[in-house]
Amino acid sequence: MQESMARNTEQSSSESPKIFNNQDFYALRELHLKKGVLFQDEEFPADLRVIGPHLIDELKIQNMQWRRPPEFCKNPHLIVDGASYFDILQNKIGDCWVLSTIGSVTQKQNLLIKIIPADQGFTKNYIGIFHFRFWCSGEWVDVVIDDRLPFVNGDFFSVRPSCTKEYWPCLLEKAYAKLLGGYQNLHWGDPAEAMVNFTGALTMTLKLKGGDLHPSDIWEMVHKSKHTALITCISEKADIMTRNRSYSVPNALEYRDERRGSEPANKYPENIQIDNGLVDRHAYTVTDTAQVYREGLVNLIRLWNPWGRGEWIGRWSDNCSWWNDINPEDRKKLNTKREDGEFWIPWVNFVQQFSRIIICSPTLDFLNWGSDQTSWHKTAYKNIWPKECGLEDSFNKDLFCKNPQYLIWITPSDEVKKGYNVIISLMQNHRNRQKFGHEWLPIGFLVSKVGAELPDPQMKMPGSFFPKDLQSGIHIKKRRDVTKGFRLAAGRYVITPFNADRNQESSFLLQVFLRSQGCTVELGDSQSFLRNEEKTHEDIFMKYATQGGKMNARDLQKFLNDVISKGFAPHGGIRFSIEASRSMLASMDFTCNGKLECDFFKRLWRYLDYFKAIFTDADVDGSGFIGLEELSKAVKTAGIAVSSDQLTILLLRYGDYEMKLNFEDYLCCMVRLKSAFKRFQMLTSDGKGVYLSHDKWLKIMMSC
Repeated sequence: MQESMARNTEQSSSESPKIFNNQDFYALRELHLKKGVLFQDEEFPADLRVIGPHLIDELKIQNMQWRRPPEFCKNPHLIVDGASYFDILQNKIGDCWVLSTIGSVTQKQNLLIKIIPADQGFTKNYIGIFHFRFWCSGEWVDVVIDDRLPFVNGDFFSVRPSCTKEYWPCLLEKAYAKLLGGYQNLHWGDPAEAMVNFTGALTMTLKLKGGDLHPSDIWEMVHKSKHTALITCISEKADIMTRNRSYSVPNALEYRDERRGSEPANKYPENIQIDNGLVDRHAYTVTDTAQVYREGLVNLIRLWNPWGRGEWIGRWSDNCSWWNDINPEDRKKLNTKREDGEFWIPWVNFVQQFSRIIICSPTLDFLNWGSDQTSWHKTAYKNIWPKECGLEDSFNKDLFCKNPQYLIWITPSDEVKKGYNVIISLMQNHRNRQKFGHEWLPIGFLVSKVGAELPDPQMKMPGSFFPKDLQSGIHIKKRRDVTKGFRLAAGRYVITPFNADRNQESSFLLQVFLRSQGCTVELGDSQSFLRNEEKTHEDIFMKYATQGGKMNARDLQKFLNDVISKGFAPHGGIRFSIEASRSMLASMDFTCNGKLECDFFKRLWRYLDYFKAIFTDADVDGSGFIGLEELSKAVKTAGIAVSSDQLTILLLRYGDYEMKLNFEDYLCCMVRLKSAFKRFQMLTSDGKGVYLSHDKWLKIMMSC
């Protein structure tokens, strides 16, 4: 699958991830080794704040202890004999959605080593610090934690390792809790969200009943992708499972989890284990599929329960006599009788007992049918929803059309008779749940057919383009991610991602997967940066540069007002002054010639887009201003190490009389700060200081 980023952003990979919360694992480990002091993570402290008030109230937690593995285990290890889903045992919180994903990850060792770096453990260089990598809002990040684990009444609070000397499940889940903002955000969730965070790959949730695809087609997709994809599933509600039962089972059994003495594995009344052995509304990992012959071809799917036990006891379960009727080699290979939470279930019963299946794959081959070997192509956009674009009780098309819009076109050769030919995935900013009261913003996207007339790529579709009954076609979901497949006829379509809360501004990531390359463009003036349109950075630069291939302050000002101010309109909008333009130009004018060259312009543009998204997140109250605390968070998010005294100086220099920064001053400040660090790196020879001649000192000071 080929990829492109239509909007230039700072990119990272799992091999060179971005530092999360400005915590560099290697620098912190070296520092604490020199000090001889165990690392304590101040960003994710060992107290009830990281558990979260909702979870504390629900579980009635009063006392919690935090213990490092060496404190209660004589010879702890990070991993013993390789990582496996059998190392995982779900414990007190409703984190099956995370653990089912982690269980699936263990089947892909090449992925696991990206997430769990090998340069750490409890022996060499142990100083109580570990790090793990996740994909977040379009980039890989490296999350640092200490190894203090939460305990309640002497037992693990979250996931428990099945091996008393192996602690990778606990530490990995702690790092993920930190990424999400606390342990309470592990308590109930969607496996699709976790799968995206652990892979960065497309994740499709397919309904097993009443969806776009027939269950037989879904079986084909699952069976085809089992070696490359991560696959999880969600069971039905208890009443539906009972109603769909069509087999003989023993009387209901009282389930006791021996891992916690007499305490039930699932202590929540909403989650019920019924008499077929399954747990309602519970996430399972799909570990394999198989086909056997017994009075005809039988499709089987193998699942793993994160409880570590509790298995299907219907047809083709461990002790079912039907195993004796199949080929002995198949029986030996497939029928392992262990109470370990893993079991086979016939596909026909699986469809009855489960509501949906989630497939996460780095390739989209599973979406091709039969001999179709078509390659898929991804285009990704990062953008912002302005406040005024949200939906109202009375649907306002003139506001709705201000949302970002993306034109796609389907060629006749892209049409399919089965499955999908377009996949659209929308992800809101991962901080929104913390930012907006423990709930995701209500989001969605609309796909609208365009008539025969080709839209102007420099213009958005007006409100009149959308039909009068559009409101009935809007589907809003309070989820981090919304992903959907479409089977569209040849033609042109406009994708309009929206945030239904018009009082909240937020950034988002839109990914469009098509069967042809170069068939996506963002609509609207200079905001379209498609590779095959004349909207590349070089083209935009030449459009505004009037100084023989260079920009002066007036040129840059026009660019800032035409392009960067787009999508940011608190209190009537923002217009950049000539002073702001001069300040940014001086910050990026590394040659000290008073003009901006193309390479430095491209770097400035990346900075501005990146800092713009950070401002949107930092400005929690939406006032259009940020103070010291918000600036501190913004600087930390940008990965710039600045002391509190230095931040105060910046506010004195760039802020108003209330020590606050508006959007224009904030960008000037951040660009200056970023370029200052860049200049230091260019001038320093030892990474500790800089020696400047009188002439060089004056040049730098006069250009600032």
